[in-house]
Amino acid sequence: MPKEDAALFSWWATPVAARHYRQDRLRADDVARARAPRSPRAERDWQVSRALLSEALAAWPRGADPALSLAHSQGHAVAALAPAGWRVGVDLESMRPRDFAALAQWCCTAEEQAAVAACDAATRPRLFYLLWTLKEAFIKAAGLRFPADMRAVGLLPSGDPSGEPGGWRLRAPDGPWQAYAAVLDGTWVVSVVSCAPQEGTGHAGMAGEAAAGSSRPAAAPPHDPAVPAWRAGPEAALPRVDAAWRWS
Repeated sequence: MPKEDAALFSWWATPVAARHYRQDRLRADDVARARAPRSPRAERDWQVSRALLSEALAAWPRGADPALSLAHSQGHAVAALAPAGWRVGVDLESMRPRDFAALAQWCCTAEEQAAVAACDAATRPRLFYLLWTLKEAFIKAAGLRFPADMRAVGLLPSGDPSGEPGGWRLRAPDGPWQAYAAVLDGTWVVSVVSCAPQEGTGHAGMAGEAAAGSSRPAAAPPHDPAVPAWRAGPEAALPRVDAAWRWS
């Protein structure tokens, strides 16, 4: 891990990472899964994500294994790593056209649905996938139920529902959770949620709903614990961060 004041890292991979996939570098719990039958597209995603994870783990300092989460979509992958004892979750989606009203009705609160409906056609995909990836990241990090708990986490729009989501309140499980979301290369939305251990405990503790979030520029300082430091995976360039938000 590079010598800098950062605890949370996000690693990025593109389809070319599949060339670096090696079964002898898999984690023990992935060895058996590697033999499962998959479609060609699913096999590509598997190889990209596991090649990325192998590289990210190799760069982590020796000692306690990191907390980690992995997401992939259409040949791209993101791995989020944090120190042992943290809880971390990541999700990645491409902003492809969908029936956003129907999907929001299925996974969003009434307030979130109203915010999605208030968007114009150009910004609706961004907001929907921001909400979706936040929810998925919390499902992974907090061990929540999918899809039963999708409405239990996300954002609480405040004031004008068509306003910037960085000023909305984070709806998180109990605990000192922080969240980060970004639009990458004009195509992808990624969310990373994390919960560091509370002082004096060996695990991430429990508390109430977090305070209002705030928008941060893409170049937020690495010491901000909610904002991951980006790293590029095999043969990849760092993605362009077109917009980013953080909440705590």
